[in-house]
Amino acid sequence: MKRPTLWNTRPGWARSVLVVAGLAAGLPVLPARAAPPAKDGASAPIYSCVDANGRRLSSDRPIPECLSQEQNMLGKDGTVRKKMPPLLSPEQQARKDAERAAQARAEAARMEQVRNDRLLLSRYPTLAAHDQARQRALESTQKAIDTIQVRIAQLETERVVLANERAGLGFKAVPEDLKIRTNSNEGSLEAQRTLLRSMEAERARINLQYDNERQRLALLLAGLPPGAQVEAGAPPAAAQ
Repeated sequence: MKRPTLWNTRPGWARSVLVVAGLAAGLPVLPARAAPPAKDGASAPIYSCVDANGRRLSSDRPIPECLSQEQNMLGKDGTVRKKMPPLLSPEQQARKDAERAAQARAEAARMEQVRNDRLLLSRYPTLAAHDQARQRALESTQKAIDTIQVRIAQLETERVVLANERAGLGFKAVPEDLKIRTNSNEGSLEAQRTLLRSMEAERARINLQYDNERQRLALLLAGLPPGAQVEAGAPPAAAQ
């Protein structure tokens, strides 16, 4: 096998040696081969447009007279490579940005709806399964409401007893102990009634949540694609 030499491993160095030797011998030296010209597709485009006065303009850069309209970008053969969109005013750009932001929000909401719909279908294969889940979700709240109502009934009975005891005194001064028990009864009644209102609001919230879920689930089980919107006034899906 022929061993490599500096002549074939370092062609640039070899050429430099030959140039120096040629100059020393008085021989002409040929210039280095120039790089091939760029292909037509890689050359700079020519911008072309028709301005507001109907004149056809051409330039090697975007044409100021046509910045408010679309400009053609031509190759050397005159064919249109692509088009440069018009330059927007600040107001137009702001509107376009707002439209894009609104579209992005709408798409994000749609994807969120798709995820929620798929989760709903995976959790409740039938409407009956959803109804059973509602009952389980309401159990603890309903038990709390029942307990509070029993306590309120007891306090109401106690309030009547205290009122009768106070009425039996006639015009005598009300003992301090009776005042304390009456105030305590009134405070307990108010606290229990406030708690009852809170628990009833929680029960209403749970029912509203399951009502909305059930309506959506019925549509999905009837064939509505996940994430799809329902037109206003569309008939509800039949219960299953």
